[in-house]
Amino acid sequence: MTLVARWSWFRAPGWILRAVDAGLAKLELRRRLLAARAERSERSERSDATADAARASVLLRLAEQHRTSTVALYVGMPGEPATLATTAAIMDAGVRVLLPVVLPDRSLIFRVAEQVGPGGPLALGRGRLGLLVPPATAPVVPLGEAGLVVVPALALDRAGRRLGRGGGSYDRALVKLAEDAVAVGVVHPEELLKRVPEEPHDQRVTHVLAGAELQRARPRL
Repeated sequence: MTLVARWSWFRAPGWILRAVDAGLAKLELRRRLLAARAERSERSERSDATADAARASVLLRLAEQHRTSTVALYVGMPGEPATLATTAAIMDAGVRVLLPVVLPDRSLIFRVAEQVGPGGPLALGRGRLGLLVPPATAPVVPLGEAGLVVVPALALDRAGRRLGRGGGSYDRALVKLAEDAVAVGVVHPEELLKRVPEEPHDQRVTHVLAGAELQRARPRL
């Protein structure tokens, strides 16, 4: 028996090799995108505020179309698409807003966003990973109650594939959505790519918002 034949049983199945390749591709893509965002956060505060206002209009209209009473958002980190104007616009429309809180195992819970007085700024403190989060006294609400979920991403493609920061937090959260819920991935226009590498555990979004351009993700083939 040849050495090749003797060890042929050890060959990894094709799906494992594809997953390894996708994982490595995601690591390299994530590194490049995070570096680009670090540069962006230093130079584009004014343009980000303008883009946030445009996103607010798009997402508020989408929430109204789907007649949802609860929207899950997030507070953007430096370099991410800003969301404070979006949050304020949706809350002003009388819609309940949920914001994520990262737990020690990197899973997410969602607390109700609250303002400091009527029409005031959001009541936020620092949570894990430096994220801005609602106070611990804010009610926790199951994500399944949200009809619209706005999802941060480093990159998206038109099929709804999403590249996150690597912790798997949103991949685990999105499986809890209601069947008719809308999940919108949000990126800067240049982060809408031809194709994003995907692993078996990755959850796709139903809609892609790049800048102020919203489109429904292409169905799986």
